Amino acid sequence: MADTPRIPVRVRGSLRGQPVDADGAVRLIEDVVAIHVDEREHATRVERVDGVVWETPVLTLYIGREIVELSGHAALQSLGGEITRSALALPELTRTMHGLGSRRGRPGADHDRFFAGLLAARRAAEGFVEAESRLAAFNTQRLMQTLTTLLAELASERFPESAPDRRALEAELLDHVEHLAAALDALGEAAEHVRASSNAARLARWRDWTHAAQRVFEAADRSWIAMLPALTAAPVPVARRRFWRPA
Repeated sequence: MADTPRIPVRVRGSLRGQPVDADGAVRLIEDVVAIHVDEREHATRVERVDGVVWETPVLTLYIGREIVELSGHAALQSLGGEITRSALALPELTRTMHGLGSRRGRPGADHDRFFAGLLAARRAAEGFVEAESRLAAFNTQRLMQTLTTLLAELASERFPESAPDRRALEAELLDHVEHLAAALDALGEAAEHVRASSNAARLARWRDWTHAAQRVFEAADRSWIAMLPALTAAPVPVARRRFWRPA
């Protein structure tokens, strides 16, 4: 993100626990909001801003228990938008995963199918800017339905002619994804909290949602690794080839 020019403003509210009502300046430097008052710079990382509210002509920042009101310049509205866009950035959700694409995760067709839903949701979310579209990209009911359908397919492919074995493997696979299912439920609840929040707390609720999304990816990683022994013990049967002899 590009730095914004310094904007001369009137600063009212509280900074570092001290009341303030003075002329100053504000700018956004990468992911840091820098407020200058009385030759001092008060720097706050965007990830600590809980909410941004623009009500002409005042831009209000909610930072923990502190409220800072900035006024006196037309560029404050666009500054509020820049802060919000920075705060709504998606974190790197696959950074802590060990099974995705690694030798330990045994990459292959089944591996790719298992992670496909989450990776597609992440790609879709990255294509949007506003929070609602990113939340909608991670439709937890759809993701859970896709997961249960896949587990049934994996079991059916391994035991196409034995219903008892097929049901037993599917049940075992479902046991291995219990934590993933719980993480998806928590992600859905976090999304509803974002939707129900006021602008003063929207960014804080968004961070809660991103943390829940991170836990979903981590749970998927653990679930896949836990499933591998069962899938390996029951490989997909190889279709027999027929060889015909000439009479």
